[in-house]
Amino acid sequence: MNLGQLSRFLKESLSPSFRIEMPSGTGLPAHFHVTEVGKVTKEFVDCGGVRRLEQTCVLQTLVADDFDHRLSTAKLSDILDKGAALGLQADMEVDVEVQGNTIEIYRIAATDNRDGQPILTLRSKATACLAPDSCGLDVVQLSPFRKT
Repeated sequence: MNLGQLSRFLKESLSPSFRIEMPSGTGLPAHFHVTEVGKVTKEFVDCGGVRRLEQTCVLQTLVADDFDHRLSTAKLSDILDKGAALGLQADMEVDVEVQGNTIEIYRIAATDNRDGQPILTLRSKATACLAPDSCGLDVVQLSPFRKT
């Protein structure tokens, strides 16, 4: 999901509250905070020698001891609007940082409304070979944790 789609979803929401659902189906605790909005730029060369540039919008979340806190759809929309100062673009994909054993990064995959509550569904990110023709990998070899 890109930033423009997320912004529209939040602004069109009729509910003041929303939920972030992890890939496992569990939700972030309702009292989570979004502590920052950022623009991450990754410049790299793939294994085929092609220079690439990726830019994403990243939302960092924090679950603290403030159990009465509830981030509203309007407040998250305001936080995203403040990110415009960073040069965030509507077509940038949106990632969410969640504290686990380390910082876990998920992509917002979809939005939904269940029982009138907006839901942001996260999906796990994965590595990929961007130049399989150059390095000789085939689709079978790309499978993570493949048994040999």
